[in-house]
Amino acid sequence: MGGTELTRLAARLVPEMRRRGPYRPPDDDEVASLAVLAEALASGDAAAARASGAPLGLAATEEDGRLLLASDPGAGRAWLVLALWCGTAPGTVVEVPHPNADLDTEHVGLALAERRPGVLYLQAGAHRGAGAPADACVRADFPADVAARDDAPFARVAAQLAGRGLAQVQLHGFADRGDVDVVLSPGAAPPGGLLDAVRARLGSAGERVGEGDDPRWADLLGRRNVQGRAAAATGAAFVHLELSRSLRRDPGRREAVADALAGALDDVAGAASGGLSWR
Repeated sequence: MGGTELTRLAARLVPEMRRRGPYRPPDDDEVASLAVLAEALASGDAAAARASGAPLGLAATEEDGRLLLASDPGAGRAWLVLALWCGTAPGTVVEVPHPNADLDTEHVGLALAERRPGVLYLQAGAHRGAGAPADACVRADFPADVAARDDAPFARVAAQLAGRGLAQVQLHGFADRGDVDVVLSPGAAPPGGLLDAVRARLGSAGERVGEGDDPRWADLLGRRNVQGRAAAATGAAFVHLELSRSLRRDPGRREAVADALAGALDDVAGAASGGLSWR
């Protein structure tokens, strides 16, 4: 993939996130450190983020005004990968909850975060199946399935950022279906200006966008998504995007989707400056 060396480093971590990899939940002290980290991220304070990330096992890499914090995917604390613009308080979080399960979603998220200084990148640090017992059969039994577990570090950080009013764009993937390229939903949150802008931009990019309770994609709407519920509770905007496998495997289409999302954020920012709401 293209982009900066920091972006390439983040992408290279993803194949190391194995389905049967190690994973453990945070203890009480680590939960407290995650809250401090989330506050640092919300304010764009790179020094504070680096300091609060260190006791959580997050290795720091800084390049050209951006900071990458990443856990070791081979360790039990395989919790987070984060990229922020130093000194810039973000307005949006782009989220990748299922790295190496929803293949190539990280490329879209990293490309979006690289394009806009107001975008914070938040990714799970483990495969969604990591740390699960052999007899796990429902999503709540998988401790690293961060879109289904509100006790995961990813979920804790995302909820705190939502509480600060940051909009969230969350990326997922689905196997190809003949009549849709992208399934778009606000999850449990109400629709709003950001969702409208994303729909318009993706349509202009030539992608077939599915929405609502159509039986062809009703299973992809993410209405029980933990981050969507947290956003709904705090009044933050939430956009749940399911991308087809063909789209995700095509570098040109991934870049076009990142461009579309960046354009949607610009559209909403322009509307907000004119007195309209993200919601």
